[in-house]
Amino acid sequence: MKRHKNGGGFVADSAKVDDTAFIDRAAQVCGSAQVKNSAKILNAAIVDEQAIVSDSAVVSVMARVSGKSSISGNAVVTGGAKVFGDAKVFENAKVSGIAQVYQQANVSGLANVSGSSKVFGQAQVKGNSKINKDTKVDGDRIINEK
Repeated sequence: MKRHKNGGGFVADSAKVDDTAFIDRAAQVCGSAQVKNSAKILNAAIVDEQAIVSDSAVVSVMARVSGKSSISGNAVVTGGAKVFGDAKVFENAKVSGIAQVYQQANVSGLANVSGSSKVFGQAQVKGNSKINKDTKVDGDRIINEK
């Protein structure tokens, strides 16, 4: 592992991090993960395996992004949340608390998934939807609040 020149966070030799990305001193990019553009990995967050964080996305506060998942746009994953499998969080979506998004699930738009919620399967949470507490969204359900 080496320290990234922009922020001083740990980056595995096998990972790819753009010079324009910011990796906080307490954060880690492991495996063959990629952090691109002006994405930020902060506050003990971990990006691992083949995950990709790009654009202006932020992963922070002990959140973990792994598998083949992707975080892009202005999306935020924070507060111990986990995104893994082939899941995608994009546009201006936010995943926080101890929420989990996994398998082929997508969270997009201004959607907010929080608490101990789980979004999985091929579920989609989009628009202005808010999923919180202990809610589970699974299968091929689509939640799209305007």
